[in-house]
Amino acid sequence: MNRRFAPSLFRGAILAGALLSASVTIPAVASAQVATDPAQAPAGNWTLDKRHASLTMKVTHFGTSHYTFRFAQGAIDGSYAYDPAKPLATKVSITIDATKVDTGLPDFDKEIGTDPKFFNGAQFPKITFVSTKVEPGKLTGDLTFRGVTKPVTLDVTYNGFAKTPFGSQIMGFSATGKIKRSDFGFTHLVPMVSDDVDLAIEAEFNPKK
Repeated sequence: MNRRFAPSLFRGAILAGALLSASVTIPAVASAQVATDPAQAPAGNWTLDKRHASLTMKVTHFGTSHYTFRFAQGAIDGSYAYDPAKPLATKVSITIDATKVDTGLPDFDKEIGTDPKFFNGAQFPKITFVSTKVEPGKLTGDLTFRGVTKPVTLDVTYNGFAKTPFGSQIMGFSATGKIKRSDFGFTHLVPMVSDDVDLAIEAEFNPKK
């Protein structure tokens, strides 16, 4: 073998071995067994994982686009009480910091979050949702926004319960819903900006410590 190429071949063999080892071990670390039957989830009180929770909102903007924005990471907090023996007795409580809007533009975030024409978070800093009724695939509760409380029903998908390779327990959900801005006194630019607001929610909960 040409001695000039031997070191390169040796280093290449080491790199190939490392990559092969990584390709074998990474899936085992990243995977988790997910139980999708709600009856298999443990009873107890759960808290929202702020790092893995999102609420995005979508409106029609002057009939030309579907504008989407969200709340900033950490703006949403909440709890969830669950007993698989009594699933319809489930209780959910969510609180959102109305001022922490995330459009990607700080000045616009502040305007949407605090201006009285929009979320009016300066006067009403908290948005809350408290469940009142649970049905298979649906969650109804009282939504308080801009100081007005109205019933809202969400379509909910239970994504499952898992124990992660890192020792944590997770219960996850997806939900969608629709509200009318005008129901909460938020009529600025209606109908140029749609009265209907589409909601998309992703949430993970961990056992309360």
